[in-house]
Amino acid sequence: MVRIERKSSIVDGYGNPIADGWAVVPGLERIAAAIAAQRGGEEVRSMRASGIDRFDVTLRIPVADITIGDRMIDHNDAAYDILWIGDLEGRGRQINVTAQRGGLND
Repeated sequence: MVRIERKSSIVDGYGNPIADGWAVVPGLERIAAAIAAQRGGEEVRSMRASGIDRFDVTLRIPVADITIGDRMIDHNDAAYDILWIGDLEGRGRQINVTAQRGGLND
């Protein structure tokens, strides 16, 4: 099971924005998913190499409001950056996602 989160502004008790945080997208709190490792790699950030792991994910829902800027959280609370979304079968029974761990949304 996974959930989809989207960036949102967090406000304090006085209505002032204090930080950008993540909020669960309504209706996407618990989605059945199959996560399969694709390959690993490295990216250079700030003159250092960081490990990147890519995954193919199949979400068992026919349609959803998921965008590239969202992130996916699995049952172990690991965060995945969503890189690509589509329906490879074209039947409208599932959503295919390419995601990575070790990216900017961790």
